[in-house]
Amino acid sequence: MHRFSLIVATIGRTDEFSILLRSLAEQTMRDFELIVVDQNPDDRLSPLVEEWASKVGKQDNKESGQIQVKHLRCLPGVSRARNLGLMHSSGEILAFPDDDCWYHPDTLHNVDTWFRKHENYGILSLGCRDEHGRISGNRWWEAECDLKWTNIFRTSGTCCCFVRRPAGMIPLYFDESLGPGAGTNFGAGEDTDFLLTLMSYGIRGRFYSFLYVGHPCRNGYDNVQRAKKYGGGFGRVLAKHSLPFLCLGLVVFDFTRAMLRIILGDRSRAAQLLAHGQGMIQAYFSR
Repeated sequence: MHRFSLIVATIGRTDEFSILLRSLAEQTMRDFELIVVDQNPDDRLSPLVEEWASKVGKQDNKESGQIQVKHLRCLPGVSRARNLGLMHSSGEILAFPDDDCWYHPDTLHNVDTWFRKHENYGILSLGCRDEHGRISGNRWWEAECDLKWTNIFRTSGTCCCFVRRPAGMIPLYFDESLGPGAGTNFGAGEDTDFLLTLMSYGIRGRFYSFLYVGHPCRNGYDNVQRAKKYGGGFGRVLAKHSLPFLCLGLVVFDFTRAMLRIILGDRSRAAQLLAHGQGMIQAYFSR
């Protein structure tokens, strides 16, 4: 059994994925398995994964540990891909790096140390910064706090979360109706749903932004249709976990920001925010 299982669901990216692979090859802690769940319709990643596996295999030794690589194929759907990766995982600590993120050389070492010092926690969510050190995700006003339903949407993101494999019958499963590629109107929220489900079983989580994962700054939704699907994903998660007041607060937040954008003359962004809020409302009250 490895200490870490890193499950990467990837589609359509090669250059960014190469950056992630390079960062994993530089980890000071090498007791991990990399599970690449490839959703591409072609074989573009095979040479890249094989070359990387050969390279890290030559670097490994008994003292530093050994990296194992698994290359799986899957139909599109990020939740479907992560579930397949979970089925083939064996690590004590699970992580789901995005195919366009990167780890710093001591990331796994620091996460391992943190979990050994905090046995009563099962989830660690790190900060998220771009190549210039700017916050690119997990924009919560507290630098460190416990994960709660009131802050979960701002303190967690898939590429930044590490989960201690739970004992017993606690499920490890991503809702396949949620997230990019699901083929539904719920285009996001699969990671939040995953964590809220674990927390509903009493597993404690901690947000700790002093450690962070690298990820470029991206607008989560760059058009009205995508914004509505993102909002739909959040609305679906809020309905699943019976969080009506949080849904109301997030919708008001969206509509307030939209009005400010209109005042500033940014009608395109205002339309996206309105669509996001509308998608949230529709999904929350849909069957």
